Amino acid sequence: MISNRSVPTDILLPHIIYLNVVEAIDWLTKAFGFTEHYRYGEPGMISGAQMHLGNAWIMLKRARHGCGPPSQVGSGTQSLTVFLEDVDAHYQRTLSAGARIVEDLHETEYGERQYGVEDFAGHHWLFSQHARDVSPDEWGAAVACPASVTPQISPMLAVSDARAALEFYKAAFDATVLWQLGESEHMVAGVSVHGAPFFLATESPEYGTRGPAAGGFTTVRIELFVNDPVAVQKRALAAGAIERSPVVEHKHSNVGPRPIAKMLQGAVVDPFGHMWLIGKFIE
Repeated sequence: MISNRSVPTDILLPHIIYLNVVEAIDWLTKAFGFTEHYRYGEPGMISGAQMHLGNAWIMLKRARHGCGPPSQVGSGTQSLTVFLEDVDAHYQRTLSAGARIVEDLHETEYGERQYGVEDFAGHHWLFSQHARDVSPDEWGAAVACPASVTPQISPMLAVSDARAALEFYKAAFDATVLWQLGESEHMVAGVSVHGAPFFLATESPEYGTRGPAAGGFTTVRIELFVNDPVAVQKRALAAGAIERSPVVEHKHSNVGPRPIAKMLQGAVVDPFGHMWLIGKFIE
């Protein structure tokens, strides 16, 4: 599947109505920490904009005949829920901005730590963080079709120095440490590169794991797909990676339900011997 820089999300993109899009951009930036991607329309009369908070993307649209924000029409028709990694910090930010809290931060019976807030135009927002894994029938819901967890493969990278590896991945790929077990000599950690999770662990030959730097070769290559492969590869090199191949365009002739015709891709080897292919699908 190719990516589209004008529509970065692939699942759902809410369109939210405001009387003044520029005012909405400023307010959502200050109160909720959203970042503007782009805006469009005539100068002085912005028609719409796209913003995001992490991987949560929204479109802002200027009100027109037949549609308007809740503050104008007198009622709301939807509530927007954004999932965060640290809802407590976000709650404090929203409080500091003076937004109208309509539901205090708390943990629900269905396993979410969340709070509710209305923006300046009356739209209702929930900001939430998963606190527990709870089956719906445990709190009284009638389950029609049980939800299943989508299978996901996350590599676990064996490294000689886990603490140094964490610092490298943060510097090279802007990685976030999700959790950590152990210290110094023996460590396991969960890491995310803007939503792409992986694990790292101190190599343990007695349990059959050794990093590629010690083994002299690797059997796995990690493919990291990003918006700007050139910038990410440059950052990785500055952090201490070794370039295996520069970022160039590759053309492919293949078949299947999601054929890849063209992509950008380069390769680096990190200080622990792992090879990273950094790329982006073009078409």
